[in-house]
Amino acid sequence: MTVSQSRDFGHVGPDHARAQTRLRIFDDDVPTHDLSQKVVRVGPGYRLFLAVPKGQPPAAGWPVIYMLDGNAAFDFLTADHLAQAAGLVVVGVGYDTERQFARELRTLDFTAPDGPGDGLRPDHVHDGRMAGGAGMFHDRLTGPLRAAAEAGLPIDPARRTLWGHSFGGLFTLYALLAHPAGFARHAAISPSIWWDEDLMRRIAAQADQASLPLLVALGDREKRSGSDGPPPDGPAPATMQFVADLARHPGHAAQIHVLPGHVHIQTLAGSFALAFPFALS
Repeated sequence: MTVSQSRDFGHVGPDHARAQTRLRIFDDDVPTHDLSQKVVRVGPGYRLFLAVPKGQPPAAGWPVIYMLDGNAAFDFLTADHLAQAAGLVVVGVGYDTERQFARELRTLDFTAPDGPGDGLRPDHVHDGRMAGGAGMFHDRLTGPLRAAAEAGLPIDPARRTLWGHSFGGLFTLYALLAHPAGFARHAAISPSIWWDEDLMRRIAAQADQASLPLLVALGDREKRSGSDGPPPDGPAPATMQFVADLARHPGHAAQIHVLPGHVHIQTLAGSFALAFPFALS
């Protein structure tokens, strides 16, 4: 496991529990990419946000990064960020909503099943929400959503990266461990391991031996939403220990970056300058 202290790449974000998307990137002059959106009527309905490089693709096709919570990811995305992703297709996988985050839907999609079958169950953290749909969402993500995103694009299937923040980061770790053939690289940003650390450790213990590139980034001022007290002074110990243990078993090549001064929402955009070069490497 490689640990580094990263420069301040982020900026303060809005209250992600209620924020509406503005998607200014679609009104900006973006020299490096062509931008578009499309809605895919599968499951609850998803919105895809696409940034496709201008110019000729490589012979093997473009590398691509899939970004969960695509509404929020593209709300924070700027032309300067995309300048660091020249030659990379950026796909935001969001929901058909005008909000940055669809809280109930992402809780269902991004949390792992606990046991055989579809694994759906009431969320033990958030009253009124359902959880455990990560297996079904992974099938959608690598099936109809991927097909819709890549339609007409020359994509290199060996250079697909999955990126997720918070619950999306939790899903990214689940995808790495439970479905390693889905993506070649994984970037888990501030993963919400606290949601069910025991379950994630069981999934890790049952995972096949593999060695896939894994990037983890988190802030040193993060705390759980709704928790009392000041922000902590240091990265989440449970996340640091989980990644350290993961590097030993089943042997995934992990690199971890601590983003100084970053609270939870800031690590979303704060990770872009790490994740885009990672997807291109």
